[in-house]
Amino acid sequence: MKREQLVIIGGVAAGMKAATRARRVNPNLKITVFEEKDYVSYAACGLPYYTSGVVKEREELVLRTPEDFIIPFDIQVHTNHRVTKIDPQNNQITVFDLKGRKEIVQYYDKLIIATGAKPIVPPLPGVNLSRIYTIKTVEDASSIKDYIGRKQTKKAIIIGAGLIGLEMAESLVSQGLEVTIVEMMNQVLPPLDEDMAYLIEKHLIEKGVNVSKENPVEAFEGNIKAGVKQVITKNARFDADLVILSIGIRPNTQLAQEAGVALGETRAIKVNERMLTNIPEIYAAGDCSETFSLITGKPTWVPLGSTANKQGRVAGENAAGGDAFFRGVSGTMIAKVFDYTVAKTGLSEREAMKHGYEIERAIIYPNSHAHYYTDAKGMFFKIIAEKKSNRVLGAQIIGEDGVDKRIDVIASAIAQKATFGDLQGLDMAYAPPYSPAVDPVIVAGYVLSNKSLGLLKGMPADELKRKLDSGEKFTLLDVRDDEEYKKGHLPGAKHIPFNELRGRIGELDPDQEVIIYCLQGLRSYNAIRTLQGKGFTKVMNLDGGINMWRWKLE
Repeated sequence: MKREQLVIIGGVAAGMKAATRARRVNPNLKITVFEEKDYVSYAACGLPYYTSGVVKEREELVLRTPEDFIIPFDIQVHTNHRVTKIDPQNNQITVFDLKGRKEIVQYYDKLIIATGAKPIVPPLPGVNLSRIYTIKTVEDASSIKDYIGRKQTKKAIIIGAGLIGLEMAESLVSQGLEVTIVEMMNQVLPPLDEDMAYLIEKHLIEKGVNVSKENPVEAFEGNIKAGVKQVITKNARFDADLVILSIGIRPNTQLAQEAGVALGETRAIKVNERMLTNIPEIYAAGDCSETFSLITGKPTWVPLGSTANKQGRVAGENAAGGDAFFRGVSGTMIAKVFDYTVAKTGLSEREAMKHGYEIERAIIYPNSHAHYYTDAKGMFFKIIAEKKSNRVLGAQIIGEDGVDKRIDVIASAIAQKATFGDLQGLDMAYAPPYSPAVDPVIVAGYVLSNKSLGLLKGMPADELKRKLDSGEKFTLLDVRDDEEYKKGHLPGAKHIPFNELRGRIGELDPDQEVIIYCLQGLRSYNAIRTLQGKGFTKVMNLDGGINMWRWKLE
């Protein structure tokens, strides 16, 4: 009996997940995978940790070799094979064997395109000089690691301040290099809101990384023999022994486009919930395909290993005769940046407003666990909700401990269309080593609830800065203790410690707007309620407290 043929183009996260899932669903299927590079089934997200030496051997990043799929799974995996054409009319692909230097034609009954994404390499003068690297494959990471090991590399320039760029900054600093990050936008980590991104930038600078923003690269200078020597930007020249191009990736869709496979709004391959393209026998999964947002319902492109694995599973099951569905994504991301963990899920404030949501936000600075238990760490926690429905839209968290736990809870809440009222009722695990008695997630729900009830009104730091710069008349009130105030305070702030506020209310004008701040927000909230109880109507606090102020203090 003739076995039905499933062919998969691409052998990394989505491709190999699709292959193994298809095998489990249909033991009689003939499965063939073609991969252009040397490696399949490797952990691309671990590449920065291999360059730094945290991961000692590159084989540790390779989950399985082609041989590992033959006997246990009866899956034929061909590395160093480049697919050059898809012919949907005849259900076949053309493949070029890069080592054997020959062309073959492969028939398929079902085809899965998992060609991933490719690094963006800008067409700038000198970009092809040696010692300018991208970091997308095991081969890329090996080249960087080998060069650093062989040469006296001192200065590294990273172009782009996204997740991979920042992870590579830590990797290179740990090896003794002087690192400069050059970013064309006005902030690091563009997916974050500017106020949260500032916290990461400040941490990078504390760790010795030079950060140059709003500074697009214009050219690279050097020579063919020695390689790159300088990075030329709009505002400066940077000496460079090594350059990492980390300005982003784009879906690798040329092969699919040439075959008539439709692209979506994001310019990735358009698929339905079953990962099926516009051509009935062809599926797509991973970084080459788009998905949809669990929040807006609109198409989105989220090139993450976690997304690729889930999409690959769905594509593999359906190509093997199953009936699986991909639910969509909230865009959850997380990264280690030196001592900080930075995480985001759902929409940022900027994204929510772009999509037309009227929002409420809260910024809190809770501890990772009980303050009296050893090594409690504060975390910056920003949460966004829709005013009309109270539905949680997104969160961003930065801290040294407990960030991953909280962002996953918010991601789960978003998937269930939960409100901030639902957050308040969560029964979360509590013991002093793991959490405060009231978990930060629940506190975030409380603060949003207080705002919706009118008990609290907040002002973002950039709005307060605008009011100060414009010379508007209002009272800026610092309710921290004396020692805190002396260490640094906002320009023009009047100082009344919270414990003295009731006895000194006469010093404040009830007809004037009063903006209150403390370290984290709790004392300023209590001060607001105290003033409201005395007839003050125009009172609000600085969201997130003085922690969120990114300008000079007095």
